[in-house]
Amino acid sequence: MELVTRENYTPQKLTPRKKAVRSLIIAGAGALIATKLYMLFFYLDPILGIYSFLTTFLVFSSFIVSYTMYRDPVYGKKKGKKEEDGKNVNGDGGAGAPFSAQEPLVSVIIPAKNDPVMIIEAAKSCLASTYQNIEVIMVNDGSTDDTGHAMDLLRKEFPDRISVIHLAQNVGKRKAVREGIVSGPAKGDIILLIDSDCIIEKTAIERMVKVFDDPDVGAVSGHGRAVNAEQNTLTKMQDTWYDGQFSIMKAMESAFGTVTCCPGILSAYRKEAIMPALDKWANDVFLGADFTLGDDRHLTSYVIGGNKHYLDKEQKVWKAMYSESAIVYTEVPHRFKKFMWQQIRWKKSWLRVFFFTAPYYYKDRNPFAAAVYYLQMIWSFLSPVVAIRSLILLPLQGEYWSAVVYVAGLLFIGLLFAAEFKLRNPDTGGKWAYRLTWSVMGFFLSSLEYYSFLTVRNKSWLTR
Repeated sequence: MELVTRENYTPQKLTPRKKAVRSLIIAGAGALIATKLYMLFFYLDPILGIYSFLTTFLVFSSFIVSYTMYRDPVYGKKKGKKEEDGKNVNGDGGAGAPFSAQEPLVSVIIPAKNDPVMIIEAAKSCLASTYQNIEVIMVNDGSTDDTGHAMDLLRKEFPDRISVIHLAQNVGKRKAVREGIVSGPAKGDIILLIDSDCIIEKTAIERMVKVFDDPDVGAVSGHGRAVNAEQNTLTKMQDTWYDGQFSIMKAMESAFGTVTCCPGILSAYRKEAIMPALDKWANDVFLGADFTLGDDRHLTSYVIGGNKHYLDKEQKVWKAMYSESAIVYTEVPHRFKKFMWQQIRWKKSWLRVFFFTAPYYYKDRNPFAAAVYYLQMIWSFLSPVVAIRSLILLPLQGEYWSAVVYVAGLLFIGLLFAAEFKLRNPDTGGKWAYRLTWSVMGFFLSSLEYYSFLTVRNKSWLTR
């Protein structure tokens, strides 16, 4: 598997051209808000107008904050500034240059079920890291194929760096991760979680560890891209979407230290921040039944306030950050059916965790970040209603402009993200156009919201 990686990643310089492009993006989003306000008061259906304004406001705010307030926490100091010991902290010395005099042990937990090929690639990518003070704990979650055997062979090859835990029965990712931490046992002060179908860049762990130099940081998210991006149209669409969701949406949240989901594809946690909640998280119950979805979002939620709200008022509310330079490549669905099941799983987990975070999220954090979070939930529930109203009901009544404006709004927002993708990835040719296609698909994806809510307890089709 050949990857186009960025192992010597440094923060992108904002050339006059890039600054101009970003200014145009912001100006375009602002113009769209003004236009929608005008249409709201003078022409459009009020429901559609309010929804359109809300959507554009959320996107506009995310771009503004990510452009003006976010800085990769790995590069907390001005470029070229050295620490007192003379070691460069900006990565300018190339891959492998130490970021800190202290190198805490990192326990890498990789659970897997029936994935004998990618799990080995995932583990090897960790072993090849420029950060060498790691232990890798592989958890065989009741596999029925050669996954366990493949793990044992790799352990024999690296007996001092890898340990393997075999579970007799499939218990799901949450419990498998818990077993890795508790029974491993994980000795590190930092717990790094990575899915078995992911490959990390050599400097990713090194960069994420650097973020924990801030004693208030409890969790860190990496930056995800698709390892099989060039496989077909669907994978290209997902790759462009991934890049924007991280570089804009997570960057916006990170600016306030409140990333709401450190993803399973690559995330790191301060052990102290997750141990109080580990058992409750691993054995989560929702609506009277075990809930296995949303493990990454749920664990992050404990770190950023759930510990204090649900466990002990004396518990600390930690910051959760995002590092755009800690790159991970994940295998995304290349078939539409599998892609749709993934989207449903994600929506179910988002719904469950929203009910978990809603009672406390407004506390102990920036009011703007809290407002955006609750507005996103409102937008999520309104999306299917507005889509049907704009594309079907109003046109049947002769209001054809509603469909035109709705589709134009989707395409314009998609264009903003597409422009940012092209700006960040100038050598990808016309790949930016696939982000527009994703925006059009948004109508179909929004319709899954209610289905996910109504079937939130249905787990018959889940693989783990």
